[in-house]
This record gives sequence, structure tokens and C-alpha cells, in this order.
Amino acid sequence: MLKPTVEVHDVNGILVAEFWDCYRLDPNPVKDLRAKYEAHLRGKGKPVIVIDLLGIGFAGSAALGNFVALHRLARQSGGQLIFCNVDPTVFEVFRVSKLNPLFRFVPDRETGLELAANLLSSGPEEGPGPGSVKPPAWPAGPGPLSNSGGNGLRRSSLRRKLS
Repeated sequence: MLKPTVEVHDVNGILVAEFWDCYRLDPNPVKDLRAKYEAHLRGKGKPVIVIDLLGIGFAGSAALGNFVALHRLARQSGGQLIFCNVDPTVFEVFRVSKLNPLFRFVPDRETGLELAANLLSSGPEEGPGPGSVKPPAWPAGPGPLSNSGGNGLRRSSLRRKLS
């Protein structure tokens, strides 16, 4: 059986997290991410974190609760969580739980890193708050969303291969 894990990378002082071997986001890798983020902050890393959810098709309340705890830690440090490659089904869980205003959602990792750099250069007081960002627009018809409109969501067919 595969064990879901989180891998982190430091990109110019910004922590980038990606989850492996999990279609359903397990709370344990999110807890691991918090520990890695705390170590990153102790090492004088920047407080903004980009969380890549490519391949995640479901996130339950336990994982979301851990993201909220991570959000609190980030805000105390003057940082923020930025999610990218979010499946529409996963975003819907954030929306229904009324948690989407706490976070930023962008279409891909590159955009997330650009936003993180902009947030850091504008300072915590000058940058827009997470509640000021509108949630991604949902299409009128059924089916998966594309990322072409900058809505922060990805097609469900873009799955990270499980190894």
C-alpha cells in the first residue's frame, strides 16, 4: 500500500509543497507539512507557502482543519497559504466549508510563486488580504474546469501518477 507523503522544496526562500501518492488528501501529510513549515521559518525562510494540489481529487474535513491551523501559523508570521492546481471538487469542499476566503487560489505553481514574491515585496500591510480575493468562477455547464481563465482550478484529468 502506498503511503501518502508531502515533499517540500525551497524556491528562492519560498516553501513549495506537493503531495504524493494520494488522490484523497490524508491529514497526516498536512501535519507533516506544518512541521516542515515551522522548520522553514526557524531557518529564516519566507512565511509564504505555495501548496500544489495536483493529483488531489478529494480533501476531507480533517485535512482542511490542518490547513486552517497552518494558515493561523502563517498569518502569525506575516505569511499566507497559496494553493495551486486545485481540482474543482477539492475547491468545492473549501467553498462549502466557507474556508476559501482564508486562502489564495491560483492556476499553477508558477503563478503561485509570482504571487508569493509579490506579497513579500509589498509587505504584510500593503498586500491585499485573503478575503479580498474572489473565489474562482464556476462554469455554467457541467464538466471539469480548465485553467485557461486564471481561475485557480485544473482539469481533473491532470493527475500526478501514483508510484
